[in-house]
Amino acid sequence: MNNYQTPPFITRAQLFALAFFAVLIFLGYQLARILAPFSSALLWAAILALALNPLYRKLASLLRGRSNIAAVIMTLMTVLVVIGPVIALLTVLAAQAVDLYQWASGLVQSGKLAGEWSRFAGPMLDKALSLPFLAEVDLKGMFIKSLSEYSSRMASHLGGILKNLLVLGVNLLIMLIALFFFFRNGEAYYRAVTDILPFTQDHKETIAQKFLDTFSAVINGVFLIALLQGLMAGIGFAIFSVPFAVFWGFLAAVLALLPFGGAALVWVPAAIYLYLTGQTLQGILLAVWGTLLVSLPDNFLKPLIIGRKAKIPSFFLFVAILGGLQVYGALGILFGPVIVTLLAAFVQIYRDEYRDPQDREPASQEP
Repeated sequence: MNNYQTPPFITRAQLFALAFFAVLIFLGYQLARILAPFSSALLWAAILALALNPLYRKLASLLRGRSNIAAVIMTLMTVLVVIGPVIALLTVLAAQAVDLYQWASGLVQSGKLAGEWSRFAGPMLDKALSLPFLAEVDLKGMFIKSLSEYSSRMASHLGGILKNLLVLGVNLLIMLIALFFFFRNGEAYYRAVTDILPFTQDHKETIAQKFLDTFSAVINGVFLIALLQGLMAGIGFAIFSVPFAVFWGFLAAVLALLPFGGAALVWVPAAIYLYLTGQTLQGILLAVWGTLLVSLPDNFLKPLIIGRKAKIPSFFLFVAILGGLQVYGALGILFGPVIVTLLAAFVQIYRDEYRDPQDREPASQEP
């Protein structure tokens, strides 16, 4: 009688692991579905908490470790300093976007486009447009059409956000609640996540450092500088009487994300507009303002901050930001560079762990 037994197709340990991870993935998927409606609020809360964490830690130290009080104070400060001004800006921006759309539509419908174009462009630009290779191109129509479409799209999006105040209020409430807990328990959440990662401690520290460096570089070197440029451009437009100053300031902040041109793509045409419409002094002063207070800080601050921390080449940073904006919306300004940097960190970990051991040994030196 043959006592040889065929080994089981699957062992008890393998069956347990399979069932465990199947249930874990299922529960994780269900949790993701539950949190999906509030994903934007939770992500913005996490971003704000991470960006303001140094201030929270200093405040908690001053309060002798009273984390609850420190978290409440930081949450209220965030409402007053960040969220309140953003809501006010969106309100004014929506109103100006609607006004700009009505102005552009009025020009088209009333037939005043040719007169306004000549007033703005002047004879020199009209002469340039009469060149043979530009004669067939209707730049006037393209300009006013794109302006009308852009302002209409922005007006509809911002207007929709402001009209749906109930959803906005719920998301804002969830974000503030999450922000409080992220301030108070953020480090515990971080340890809980890193503890389950199947990496060595050195790899965990490398990944965390890459993430924090890129986050800090994008927030300080891209986002805050773009906001500063948009703010200074908007102030300049208001001082020198450029119509729709808030709208153009917002557009300057958006274009400041581009590696070439940036906010100058807005304030330079505005200065030319003032100059050609008889406001010579205002046009010159706006050009000086834009050069010294809008574009000059970008030229030396952004490369300094990003180059030292994120260590991402300008081209890849540009592609990561634009691709992130396309995929994730406004959050893509941050997610794009972070994903690129984390991918580079994981590739380096893979090379360290799986490349040929002979390649790891230093080359022998001749005596």
